[in-house]
Amino acid sequence: MAELERLGMAWSEREAAWANGVAVAREYAAVHGHVLPPTTAVWEGHPIGVWAKNARAAARRARENEELRAAGLPVPSAAGAMTEARQDELDAVDPGWCPAWDTGWQRCYRLVQNHVQAVGILPEAAGDVVVQSERYSPAA
Repeated sequence: MAELERLGMAWSEREAAWANGVAVAREYAAVHGHVLPPTTAVWEGHPIGVWAKNARAAARRARENEELRAAGLPVPSAAGAMTEARQDELDAVDPGWCPAWDTGWQRCYRLVQNHVQAVGILPEAAGDVVVQSERYSPAA
């Protein structure tokens, strides 16, 4: 068994796919500073945008199930809900990977945060900052 594992034997395709997705998320975060890719993003041949969208949906389902349990209500199904261990794994890569608010807003926030860390100033007007091909527009 150990020899098969050294040769790359995948005992569970689902676990192997998860591990591959997390590895790609780490690479993406190392370059972009976040794991909030647009849904259309592909990183080294891996559809990281769709993978991240699906991961956020699974985390939201887990959060909704937990809210139901806390309220003493029945949980219709745990199918598709992300485990706490998997959430922790992604939190270690980027604590903001699954915001409770719109991911577009969170991505903009992270881009501005990266800009401020690199340059040291906060932009004051729309169009002052373009990071990773995305234009920052402060709220009016």
